[in-house]
Amino acid sequence: MTSFLKYRPAMHFVGGILAGGVIVLVVLRLSGLAVVSQHELDRQAQLVADLQKENYELTDDLFNYQGQDTVFDPNDLPYDEFADAHAIVADARDQALQAGNFLMITFGANWCTDCRTLYHHLKTDDVMAYADGIFHFANVDVGKFNKNRDLAEELGVDLARGIPVAIFFDSAGNKIGTTNDGQLETARLYTSKQILKFVRDIAENSLIAAPDSVQ
Repeated sequence: MTSFLKYRPAMHFVGGILAGGVIVLVVLRLSGLAVVSQHELDRQAQLVADLQKENYELTDDLFNYQGQDTVFDPNDLPYDEFADAHAIVADARDQALQAGNFLMITFGANWCTDCRTLYHHLKTDDVMAYADGIFHFANVDVGKFNKNRDLAEELGVDLARGIPVAIFFDSAGNKIGTTNDGQLETARLYTSKQILKFVRDIAENSLIAAPDSVQ
């Protein structure tokens, strides 16, 4: 009995700590808060650091990139002027839907430097590595703005701001939106890294923002 009484204060102390911990957990639960583990805090901190790094890199691209002439393969013409555009779109939507992929349909022309530059960036290793299995791409030729205007209007694509202009569908075939506000009009000034961000924003956030925007 003497031995028990000897440790009784310590037992009360430990019991008080345990009871206090339980009370704190109950209060947090009732208030809608939760205890966050150190692992989760570290993960969140790393995510913030990665996003900051990406924003710094994109900001550096925005202020330091002067644009450059992209050398195009004369035999690699992304816009087929003889193709049935309605069939291209129908087939692309069907393929994307069956594969569960996002779909980007770009209206442009082979004479358009911005259109060719956008196509070039979409074919780079970094973009293709990300888009593989996620995105399906298709192109529609508009000639000198005298071709396939009916198809553009049918899809809600506005050619008034210039080309390239694109429309996007999610993996279920629902329309996400377009670049009718000119987000891709100056594609010759963008880097492939910025186009990668543009594609990621659509796939991960359903966000159609200018490739050089920093958020």
